Amino acid sequence: MRALRIRRSGWWFVVAAVLAAAAFMLAGGVGQGNEPVARVIVAARAIPAGEVIGTGSARGLLAYASVPAAALLPGMLVDAAEASGRRTVAPVSAGEPLTQAALGGAPGLGPAPLVAGERAVAVPLRALGAAAAAPSPGARVDVLASDGEGLAGRTRVVVSGAEVLSIMRDDVSRGDGSGDALLLRVTAEQALEVTRALDFAREVRVVARPASEP
Repeated sequence: MRALRIRRSGWWFVVAAVLAAAAFMLAGGVGQGNEPVARVIVAARAIPAGEVIGTGSARGLLAYASVPAAALLPGMLVDAAEASGRRTVAPVSAGEPLTQAALGGAPGLGPAPLVAGERAVAVPLRALGAAAAAPSPGARVDVLASDGEGLAGRTRVVVSGAEVLSIMRDDVSRGDGSGDALLLRVTAEQALEVTRALDFAREVRVVARPASEP
């Protein structure tokens, strides 16, 4: 099986620019003259991916820092309450500004990070069928599996209402999209059922659900 990977956005180049601004601040550049400054949330220590920022633990994990107002970019947190109860999806270095991207995206604007008991499972994009358009992240789909042949065949629902987390593109495929996949949010038990269906069912299909149907 070819390895699948998610394309990275250019966000981390933006973060690098912000870190350069933070270094300028530490060198004593911020606050000189009449340059306006802004207060942002930074990691008080290195925070690994998967860390839950609780109300009690926030004091040891987060701190406030001043940066040039011009360096305050969309997605940077300015209030520790914005991070309360959320989980990091990427490592955050000590002193690095905490961003919505590091917490899995702004609430309501993208899929939330996985929580305990949830799994992300990949289903080949070809399971949608050639005529169906790929659903967007946040959409809901059903996963169906068919077994047997002819009148003896049967189709069952493996997962109902699974959330689409992302579309994974296989950069090393033949260019026909045969290695692309949908990454779905499911429970641990459902992940086993989906894997079993992909391994042993005659055919696996993904059916998109309307946005009005939860």
